[in-house]
Amino acid sequence: MSEMQKIGNHEISVKTYNGKRVVTFKDIDMVHERPEGTARKRFSDNRDRFIEEKDYFVVTPQMLENIEMSEKRTLENIVTSNRGTALITETGYLMLVKSFTDDLAWDVQR
Repeated sequence: MSEMQKIGNHEISVKTYNGKRVVTFKDIDMVHERPEGTARKRFSDNRDRFIEEKDYFVVTPQMLENIEMSEKRTLENIVTSNRGTALITETGYLMLVKSFTDDLAWDVQR
């Protein structure tokens, strides 16, 4: 069973990649109770402000085959496309939710 982290009123599974905690766009939409696709859209709108490998990673299925078993277990339920799936780091998450105006976004920033 994977470790869980409570954010707002929701719990998400703790995921790590390259030694950093990461979340998915789906996780962000869920904890902020946003329609599916909101976080991805906000990320796309501000893509030039995010730094790859600092704020996010793009992970392909082939890359997941070559990671440590402990990290692989935390990412086993992540569906990745051949083009790659974005994993958002803690710093990327903080930057992304700056564009949200809900109470949770303010709490996260604090």
